[in-house]
Amino acid sequence: MGAYRITRNIEISTKDFISTNLNIDWSNPTINVYRSWGEVSGNNLPCVTVRSGTPTHNRVEVGSFSTRRETLLLIDVFAKNEGQLLDLVDYLVDKLKKSWTYKEITVTDGVSSSVDNGLVTCLTITPTPVSLNINKSELDKVDRHRYLISISCTTNKVES
Repeated sequence: MGAYRITRNIEISTKDFISTNLNIDWSNPTINVYRSWGEVSGNNLPCVTVRSGTPTHNRVEVGSFSTRRETLLLIDVFAKNEGQLLDLVDYLVDKLKKSWTYKEITVTDGVSSSVDNGLVTCLTITPTPVSLNINKSELDKVDRHRYLISISCTTNKVES
């Protein structure tokens, strides 16, 4: 049996949260949510990727070795056009500026299961347009209409 560690649990919890909400609120077009850029192509736009950046461990109190983790999440948004991109970014910011369920995931004999164990709370959220400084008509489809949403978040759990 294998249990995922905290950063991976936060990443998957966020991916599942985004996917669930998009499936409810965005029926046409369908928006897929991935964990890697390798799955993104010009044929499956619009889509979103969720990946984790560098975590920060802040000491809970002076003299203690216990920390509270802040995880940087990087949400890449890929769209077919500028209007769709702006609507999708606003939608995601609205959903992600709140809290969502933190899931602890284990894998046994190739089957994964999860247990809800608190919330992931957004501390800061920064949407940034991705500009490659090249005329959009010269870019590949996936790079024409992109945003990066950076989120600093925490589970508020103290780690010893």
